[in-house]
Amino acid sequence: MESLRHELARFIQQPAAQQDPPALYRRLLAEAPVLDLGRVHVVSGYQEIVTVLMHPGTAVDPTAVGLPRAGSTALARIVNRMLPMRDGADHTRLKRLATTAFSARRLEQMRARIESTAARLLDPLLAAGSFDVVADLAVPLPVAVSCAILDIPDSEQDRVTGWAQLVARSLLDDFGEQADPAHIAALDAEFDEFRAYVEELCAARAAAPGDDLISRLTVARADGRLDHDDLLAFVVMLLANGLETLTSGLALAVWQLLREPALAELLRARPERAEAVFDEAQRLGSPVRASARALTGEVAVGGTVIPAGRVALLLYAAANRDPRRFAEPDRFDPDRAELRHLAFGHGAHHCLGAPLSLMAGAAVLRGLARAGETRELSTPLTPDTVPWSTQFVFGGMRELPLRCPPRAGGGPDLAGPDVPGRLAEPAGLAGAVRG
Repeated sequence: MESLRHELARFIQQPAAQQDPPALYRRLLAEAPVLDLGRVHVVSGYQEIVTVLMHPGTAVDPTAVGLPRAGSTALARIVNRMLPMRDGADHTRLKRLATTAFSARRLEQMRARIESTAARLLDPLLAAGSFDVVADLAVPLPVAVSCAILDIPDSEQDRVTGWAQLVARSLLDDFGEQADPAHIAALDAEFDEFRAYVEELCAARAAAPGDDLISRLTVARADGRLDHDDLLAFVVMLLANGLETLTSGLALAVWQLLREPALAELLRARPERAEAVFDEAQRLGSPVRASARALTGEVAVGGTVIPAGRVALLLYAAANRDPRRFAEPDRFDPDRAELRHLAFGHGAHHCLGAPLSLMAGAAVLRGLARAGETRELSTPLTPDTVPWSTQFVFGGMRELPLRCPPRAGGGPDLAGPDVPGRLAEPAGLAGAVRG
């Protein structure tokens, strides 16, 4: 067991050393789906994680077990008020305010805008002949989708993207007692600009409300159901939604498409399967590797009783390959029957934006599959040379160069989906508690 603990510790501390360690996951699932590391218990089994997530004696707030909140900046204090960082009745109250905006009817109304937004970004990149999937597509697309559904003009997206990246960095930075005061001051100054923008946006919607989520939130503030900082945190969350998660998920899905040329043929023949392909890429790649819960009461899970006061580190990446849940879990199979994985969380904290992510990811995959008829899509990267993320909670790639020169004698890029074609083979802990 000590060798397993050592291997797991190395993976947590040096995740870029092996982005996708199925052998480690298999050992954890077979030998210790609940592994005691002292104050932290690592939970890797699918059902074991679900048990923790659904248990009433858990909290996302680390202060519930005496741990400090991550971050001391003004932005960190707003991040700690966001919906995913709230517990119990407070979380339920806030989530109820957003639920109607993510109803099946409203989501379907958003589909055309999301697909047109994805095409607006992807088409000029393909025309250029090469681009970086991460920087040029997977970073701007989540913000563009958020701006589209919140009725924010395209002209504002570059500024909002910069601020969204600021929020994403704040989720990962460790601002302890040794933090550089000048660095914190610079972050606070940058966030002040974002805060002013959001407050101006909310004031405009309050003065002339529309049928958008920000307008409804300003009404909730006027009715006393939200205070000023709750509203600010909500809108900041909406604008930054998807960075790190959808960004990583998009890169992982495109990487899978490049490695499995038959997927492009499937998507051209059956474009309606694109969401299932993207969803399976999320299961296999797990862009959110792990989350955690503070245990306010003892939790019996997998034959182990974890005492109150401990932290359960939930290793989603392992659970999404649990053979007790997924047949042949290391195989990419968009047709598998067990579609409920943990890439978007589970229970009360299941991601509200998951359907939007599926729509956006599917639109990108369909666009690339169509382009593969007339362009040679490839990447110079191999599994051994991929620059994986260097931090633990969010997986994914730091970059994914994609080459897409026109094929000799190729027709227009937007040819119909029924023409056969192939993509070219490629060459060759406090912070986690809040997830």
